[in-house]
Amino acid sequence: MDTEKLRTLLLVVEKKNITEAAEESAYTPSGISRMIASLESSCGFPLLVRKHEGVEPTEGCRKLLPQIREILYHESLLSQTAGEILGLSVGTVSIGSAYSDIFPELKRCIDAFRERYPGITIKVTSGFSTDLCGELSERRLDLAIVSRREGKWTWIPLEKSPMMAWVPADSDYASLDSFPLKLLETAPYIEIYSGIDTDNKRILAKGGITPNIQMEAKDSYTAFAMAEAGLGIALNEEKNCVFQSDKVKIIPVSPLSEVEVGIAVAPDLSPAARSFLSFLQEERGRVDG
Repeated sequence: MDTEKLRTLLLVVEKKNITEAAEESAYTPSGISRMIASLESSCGFPLLVRKHEGVEPTEGCRKLLPQIREILYHESLLSQTAGEILGLSVGTVSIGSAYSDIFPELKRCIDAFRERYPGITIKVTSGFSTDLCGELSERRLDLAIVSRREGKWTWIPLEKSPMMAWVPADSDYASLDSFPLKLLETAPYIEIYSGIDTDNKRILAKGGITPNIQMEAKDSYTAFAMAEAGLGIALNEEKNCVFQSDKVKIIPVSPLSEVEVGIAVAPDLSPAARSFLSFLQEERGRVDG
């Protein structure tokens, strides 16, 4: 199969819209439709379901996506290795981060890296640790800066981030030096990112604690605002404690619960990704030293 057609199919699946995919590519919507039709003819079954609001992959297409990503990964690897043999540094490195506080340092490293390797493109995305590790497994990312998850990748630990409690300053709990997690079985609890695999949920589950969920927040900012209003208590790791208010006291939980933060590295890194990882470690070593 033509790998350019496969690459375009992935773009359409990502955008869920042929017109939007055309805007990010060198093709017209009709040109992309012809490419998809050609792929469908080769496969012998439909790849996309056309809907009024856009398109979705068929079940058959979903089953092909891991293999398609594998093919495109090895095509990129072949191209980069050939360039490496010729003394050229080319390719694309895709990085995901679950932590916003890492972006300033990451930008500094990317800018310095681009000066040394102008032929390598760096792409950065954000998300939850579990989701980013899923993208790593699907070869959609090369590196992911996340809280530790188990999987078939190399793990490079960076730091430990203690879990903290966001407690309304006018509550009785604010006088505590540490917040016992067991209290969340009765105290009003604000759950952040309901339905998503978070470190908060993992730590509570590990302690056998079923929290008294009274509020649900779609993000950390909303959870902090709820705690500020006195609606309940939220948990978040120290790296995510970027908000400040005299109406909220941020205290460590007990027993001490820490989240290990590090870099999950996909297997069989491309030359470009290996170069960036080596550069990132070199820069961090210089700063730490």
